[in-house]
Amino acid sequence: MSDLLKRKPKRIERSQTVVPKTTFSLKDLPEQIEEEVVEKKVPKVKSSTVEKTTTVRVSVGMKNKLNALVTMGIADTVDQLTDVLFDEYVNNILSKDEKKQLEIILDLYKSKMHNK
Repeated sequence: MSDLLKRKPKRIERSQTVVPKTTFSLKDLPEQIEEEVVEKKVPKVKSSTVEKTTTVRVSVGMKNKLNALVTMGIADTVDQLTDVLFDEYVNNILSKDEKKQLEIILDLYKSKMHNK
């Protein structure tokens, strides 16, 4: 018979718990940064009608990024966050012609939803 089956396993010796030399808390941040974060918070979206929800397929990495921004308090929900990101993209990136084209396409989608 093999010696491996007869031997008792060695005990693992535990070392002392490692404690960090310095710790960090949000209270240690300068007040300026906290004021900037408060200013960037997005107001709640006013919705006159209750919209149906749907599922959008995104990568796990993108889901984590969106949830991280929601956790930071940028918006209350991922839906509100994507609405803000969409508006920022349209206002700051798209040209005038692209904005007009987007408006036409969105109107087309709205008309399809009302015809159902």
